[in-house]
Amino acid sequence: MPSSKKISILETYFILLLALGITNHVILIPLLLQTAGRDAWMGVILTTVLQLVWLYIFYIIIKRTNQKSITLWFRERFGLVVGWIFLIITTCYFFLMALVMLRETTTWIKVTYLPQTPKFFVSIVIVLLCVYVTYNGIRSIAIISGILLPFVWILGHFVAVTNLQYKDYSLLTPLFVDGYTPMLRSMIVAGGGFMELIILIFIQHHISRKISYMALAILAIMLAGLTLGPLMGAIANFGPFQAMQARYPAFDQWMLVTITKYITHIDFLALYQWISGALIRISLFLFMITDSISFKKSKSKLLFLLILGLLLSGLSLIPVIDRQLELYVMGKYSLPCLLFLVALSLVILCATAFKPRPKGD
Repeated sequence: MPSSKKISILETYFILLLALGITNHVILIPLLLQTAGRDAWMGVILTTVLQLVWLYIFYIIIKRTNQKSITLWFRERFGLVVGWIFLIITTCYFFLMALVMLRETTTWIKVTYLPQTPKFFVSIVIVLLCVYVTYNGIRSIAIISGILLPFVWILGHFVAVTNLQYKDYSLLTPLFVDGYTPMLRSMIVAGGGFMELIILIFIQHHISRKISYMALAILAIMLAGLTLGPLMGAIANFGPFQAMQARYPAFDQWMLVTITKYITHIDFLALYQWISGALIRISLFLFMITDSISFKKSKSKLLFLLILGLLLSGLSLIPVIDRQLELYVMGKYSLPCLLFLVALSLVILCATAFKPRPKGD
């Protein structure tokens, strides 16, 4: 691949901060609060420390594979059958994550802003936009992320500073009133979210420079901050018990924002933050699904993406599947998700330990 089509480390940060940051806001924070209440913020800090240790595994994988396409590396190292098994397993995971994000986004928009608009219409509009972005490649995702992220960052700090008048950080203590168990449970939830950094291994071949451990650590700390800041803010704004009852506590903080007595109800700005993250997250997962498939014609790729998009939209509207996705968001599958990502990381690590067979054998 020509280097002109690759992305820089900074652009990688833009993509992952949006793609993974939206999960921290939408899924992790409500789960953390429901699992551990005010102890959740301490669980996030401890999980971050463990994540910095675990990141060394990712660094070893990236170094041993020489930043080559991981699916292509598996295929060349272990043969076509093993390569396809690996590809199918990871593709199913990426598809599921895109499905969860699409379902949460369409549900939130319908309930909050467009109650009279059919959910299918909202879903199709989002999917078509994501398909268009994905079709134009990783550079397109990077450029759009670079445009969207600064405004998302500014709005995030704006809501945090504006609500300082309502915050009482003494509500963050006392800790461990119910023992250490709630905090340990919150670490499982946070760990599942932080482990999504494994995505970096699947786009490593699109990054123009060598990925250092420091680059991984900085990214992990920034993602931890995206979780910790709104989490502590929700507790300080609403108190631990009321925050536990909120469905989207990070975005509910927008409802408190007032600029003098004449400017209120600007919570619609939260829509920009959510849509930005959802757009990049779904587009990135669709890109990773199609990245390992060689399309002879660009029309074939577009057709495949459209089928994937329609499948995402259709499945998210099926009541039985919708219920399972809701259970995922409510934390029923937090532990299985964490175990899957840990196992996947260890499988890739172990695979890199095997030396390639001589070509003459």
